[in-house]
Amino acid sequence: MKYERSFVEYFSKLPLFTAGDASRYLVKLGSSAEYSRLLLHNLVRSRRLFRIKKGFYTFSKDENVMGFAFRPFYYGMEYALTLRKVWTQQANPVIITTSKANTGVRDILLAKAVIHRINSRAFFGFEYLNYSGLFVPVSLPEKILLDFLYFEVNIDFTTQMTLVKDSNRVTLRSFASRLGNRYLRQVNRLLEESAKAR
Repeated sequence: MKYERSFVEYFSKLPLFTAGDASRYLVKLGSSAEYSRLLLHNLVRSRRLFRIKKGFYTFSKDENVMGFAFRPFYYGMEYALTLRKVWTQQANPVIITTSKANTGVRDILLAKAVIHRINSRAFFGFEYLNYSGLFVPVSLPEKILLDFLYFEVNIDFTTQMTLVKDSNRVTLRSFASRLGNRYLRQVNRLLEESAKAR
């Protein structure tokens, strides 16, 4: 195809792009909007390009790119435990977003990703970490623990206690109170159990 080489060379440098980005770039080179759709289709079909979700594409096979299609977002829960090296298990990406994305498990970039939608008032408690040359938002240890409580996902007692130990107690209580009294009570119970376990 006429503009394929230029297109691949330009967009392979970006972690993620949209169908609109592709169309604007190709129209600027002199192609039509139909050509853009056909080129994207052919590249996806040949497995040189990956579709993350409708309208979002990447040439990268790095699974840390996929979250950017669900902005605003951060990686949390099991995946954050892996990224922060709290545990050695390899976890599927867990994307926590305020966008109107469908929740559940999806096949994205040759991996299974878990999408959770969170209320905007609970969207806090993360920082950007450099992971394989890409800065990605990852929840803090305090927020990892609270997200397990928020989404009512059970984790083993040892991991819970490790998260409590790695957490700043003042920050943990502050984050819990932002979510509500129910979470503050659960956190206080976990802090008491942690103190007994010492």
